[in-house]
Amino acid sequence: MKLKFIILAVSAFVIVMTGVVIFPLLSKNDPPSIPELYYPVNGATEIPINVVFTWAGTDPNGDTLKYDLYLSNDKENMTIIASNLTETSFSKTLDYNKTYYWKVVSKDKKDSTNSDIWFFSTENSIPIKPYSPYPSDGETNVPLIIKLSWKSEDVDGDKLYYDVYLGRSIDTMKPIATNITENEIDVNLTEDARYYWKVVSKDGHGGVRYGDIWAFQTKSVKELGMPFDPNPTNGATDLEINITLEWKYEGKEALFDVYLGKDPKDMTIIAQDLGYQFYELSVDYNSTYYWKVVAKSDNESKESSIWNFTTKELLIEETEMSTPVILENSITENSITIESTEIVEIPTQKNKYVYTTGSGIGMYIIDVTNPKEPKVVNHVYTEGWAVGLFVKDKHAYIADWINGVIVADVNDIKSPKKIAKLKTYGKVYSIFVKDDIAYVLEGSSGMEIVKINNDYSLEPLSYIELKGSSGRIFVEDNYAYIPMGYDGFVIVDVSDPKIPKLLSYYDVEGFAYNIFVKNNIAYVASGKDGLTLVNVKNKKSPKFVSNVKIKSEWARVHYENNIVFYAKGQDGFSLIDVSNPAKPILISSIDTKGFCYGGYIRDNYLYVADGENGLIIYDISNPEKPQLLSNLNGLYLQNIILEIN
Repeated sequence: MKLKFIILAVSAFVIVMTGVVIFPLLSKNDPPSIPELYYPVNGATEIPINVVFTWAGTDPNGDTLKYDLYLSNDKENMTIIASNLTETSFSKTLDYNKTYYWKVVSKDKKDSTNSDIWFFSTENSIPIKPYSPYPSDGETNVPLIIKLSWKSEDVDGDKLYYDVYLGRSIDTMKPIATNITENEIDVNLTEDARYYWKVVSKDGHGGVRYGDIWAFQTKSVKELGMPFDPNPTNGATDLEINITLEWKYEGKEALFDVYLGKDPKDMTIIAQDLGYQFYELSVDYNSTYYWKVVAKSDNESKESSIWNFTTKELLIEETEMSTPVILENSITENSITIESTEIVEIPTQKNKYVYTTGSGIGMYIIDVTNPKEPKVVNHVYTEGWAVGLFVKDKHAYIADWINGVIVADVNDIKSPKKIAKLKTYGKVYSIFVKDDIAYVLEGSSGMEIVKINNDYSLEPLSYIELKGSSGRIFVEDNYAYIPMGYDGFVIVDVSDPKIPKLLSYYDVEGFAYNIFVKNNIAYVASGKDGLTLVNVKNKKSPKFVSNVKIKSEWARVHYENNIVFYAKGQDGFSLIDVSNPAKPILISSIDTKGFCYGGYIRDNYLYVADGENGLIIYDISNPEKPQLLSNLNGLYLQNIILEIN
């Protein structure tokens, strides 16, 4: 009683002297307030797995607090993951696609208080991108009956489902299996054929991962053959000095080397890696030549017999020489006669050459000066698989798949030369050249912009990532138009090639395969939805104009003089009058024998790349009734460019 009286007396004295209340030294401690939870929010979903838990705590007595953090997948069995924390936050990496319960306990020196229990779910992890394909990417001599296989995992252990796509070209892959759970599938393939394929991994929770596009070449069941039946025939005499050596061949696909010399024991190789069975050359008069052809495939080779021919003697005699046409006009003025002489040059016909890819051994050069009798004149062999090209200023820029970009000098058609190469980030799908800049579409990842130097070497300038890009790129003015498959197309400002800027997306119905732009109208090949016309005058806000319904599993367009050529794959092609963009008119359709990959219009002629059916040429001076002029077969063509030399 006496002690209590003393304490009260002292407290009263302090209050009177200072105005500060001093609680009795033996007063009761109050527990901390209930902790207030901030993040993750109660009931939240798709929370990133790298979580920073945050909360707040207070104490009625102003005591310093410490915190224990509890976390568990089981609400009834919470586990402490951090104790005696002085901060009101804590970071933790969690598992994907899990539901968690959490709470915080606030503690002073004597008491503790539990927060409410909150719950949240972490984000779903998408599967790992399919990898380790069999056959491996770029493999050749693949069996005709095999199991395609691959690997893919899911970080959070979800069961995976696969869609598998397969086709003879990048743009014609079709699903051959959907939602399968095995990471392999049996396929029967065609001999001596190139295939492209990809796998899409899905985890059943919305997580999707698209694999890369892989490619392989099947083997030929045929044996390597021996060249035979030469032309000129063996022992031929009295031949002109400009000769075309020809031979026949039966067997699996091969390349040919030609040897020539005046001594059968000392012949020199004069042509190498030819993809066709002839070679033009000039030789001496009054000479006997020996020649042979070597067929090559993989690591095999077979030589022909050694043949010979003899050229005629050179006869020295007067010949009539061609002279210019001279027109003489007499003009009389003031009794003075003035004679004027004018030399009139008779114009010569310009040669026309089609440049093509798709056969698997680089780029063919085809003379189409006479559209009724096209003929292969040369080719450029590439180490990769040429899937696209662009020809400008007598130089060919070849999109060579895994081999990057190849530049070939074709000034001399009889002797084209590879002069430059660019190793790219990804596989090259297509290329477009404008001025001294090349725009390279790489895989499904994006576009690389490249400077073409004076010596035609290639110098990378910039790269813009575009996930899902596909098909054929097109550049008009300072804008690149890039098809994005099911996502339509994008427009990229390339006025500064070092800093490309994505301006807009435009989604079309169907699958956007390629685009051609003319007079601010984009002509979009959109697969099953047909031809879509889009006004792109405002690059940031393209507007729909019209559509022509064309049902096809494949699409490719080319525009010339108000006519749109529309390739339809196995269904041939259509011609469309777009003189009034608001009301395009389907005017004709032709079902070709092969797979119509694309075409090119010039001067009322249509040049069609028809797959295994080769090159087809039509006269479309009357586009309502295209007239077939010729069909150069024996080539597998997918891409086509025309240049007039």
